[in-house]
Amino acid sequence: MKKILIILIMVFVTGSCDDGFDEINVNPTKPTQLDPSTKLTYTQLYTGGSSYVAHLFYNVIHLMQNVQHLNNTSYISFVYKEGSTEWLFEEQYKTTVKSIVDLEAQLLESEDPTAEADLAIARIQKVLIFSRLTDAYGDIPYSEAGKGFLEGIRFPAYDKQSDIYADMLSLLESSSTTLSQGGPNSYGSADLMFGGDNEKWQKFSNSLMLRLAMRMVKVDESAAQSWATKAINGGVMESNSDIAYIKYENSSNDGGPNVNPLTKSFTSRAPTQVKISKTFLDFLQERNDPRISVLSSTVDGDTSPELQSGQDINNPSRGIANSKPNINLFGGSGVVVYDAPYFFQTYAEVEFMLAEAAERWGIAGGDVEFHYNAGVKSAMEQLSMYGEGGIISQESIDTYLVENPFVNGQALKMINEQYWVATFGNGLETFSNWKRSGYPNLEPIAVADLLTNGQIPRRFVYPGSEKLNNPANVEAATDQQGGDELTTRMWWDVN
Repeated sequence: MKKILIILIMVFVTGSCDDGFDEINVNPTKPTQLDPSTKLTYTQLYTGGSSYVAHLFYNVIHLMQNVQHLNNTSYISFVYKEGSTEWLFEEQYKTTVKSIVDLEAQLLESEDPTAEADLAIARIQKVLIFSRLTDAYGDIPYSEAGKGFLEGIRFPAYDKQSDIYADMLSLLESSSTTLSQGGPNSYGSADLMFGGDNEKWQKFSNSLMLRLAMRMVKVDESAAQSWATKAINGGVMESNSDIAYIKYENSSNDGGPNVNPLTKSFTSRAPTQVKISKTFLDFLQERNDPRISVLSSTVDGDTSPELQSGQDINNPSRGIANSKPNINLFGGSGVVVYDAPYFFQTYAEVEFMLAEAAERWGIAGGDVEFHYNAGVKSAMEQLSMYGEGGIISQESIDTYLVENPFVNGQALKMINEQYWVATFGNGLETFSNWKRSGYPNLEPIAVADLLTNGQIPRRFVYPGSEKLNNPANVEAATDQQGGDELTTRMWWDVN
């Protein structure tokens, strides 16, 4: 009897393979793949930073002091040490890189009618993620990155930055072409940046293309002009309604990516620990810039311009005084707005790049002053997105432009100094454009004499975890890049 039962079971199993018996072992309540929209939401939330702690170290303490937007009095020399540079690499590779590579692979195999547009959007998000990483570190894992599960690549090779840029530009071009055809996408409200709007994604794709093109000005000007022209002809951002940003939850809870990492980074510090840099505030005050009352306040919340005084980058004092400004990136009056936007690329940045393209090559309509003025105006107007206290009147904007007129002979200097102001809060973009353009002229902190031979850092060094776990590839990357120091220049960062 036992033999008969065993034979019957075997016959049933082998005879039923093609009749759906396999499906009995699949749990119908658990998807084999997450929906693409869920993956996109996750990726977008983590692109700004998975926690305020990581963001605090790489952006606020390191980058925003590097470009002298801030002076963090608790860590006067931290900006010239390597300990803060690992956070961006480590958190992004385990979150956004892993997620976006998986999403791309899923959509490449999908037969859904929305897959083509979904993939185009995913690839633009991918370029945003990897462009931030390569602009911070130089040569990084790219072609093999995020494929530990998909292909078993646990120790990815490091691609040259020049090769990464070539691929990113190609992805942006193809994605823009796809989205111009108007096919539907499946993201809808799950898309936290543009709500599934193909036209806005296409503008963002071309605007990112313009950013990458301008990065190459000093290393390959011919290619820079060609890609800039292509981006402009394809259609870039046209107003502040096209800004690429995430608006986070209105909560002080720091337990995850739902709270603006920049807001939380500022509010986690005592008023005596994070100060507006004297370099930055002097620039605004010398020009009677109305943004002073939006970007800074005294420790008791007074935003009157005449009461603000920046702290010198070499001043280690931690004394409390109302005349010392606390950070107030929340729309004036010292009130924290936790759902403040986190900007990845703005229309103002695009206008300043158009102004530079017009100055360098006569493209973008050739009217440098027009684009410069549009950049200043939109940079001031975008602060209204922080709330009522961030609103700057049209009269104040017009007065500023009259009192600080554009000067043709100083075009590149004026354009990129305004870019420096407009990207306050986005330390990585400010840092990258400062290295690219050389403006504004910044002085290194005195302690740099001991730590970096008197130089302002040019990049982040690779994390210790990579040197421990992926040593052969890190060593190869270090050799091909010419070093792994804070002062090592990457491919596009040339004298």
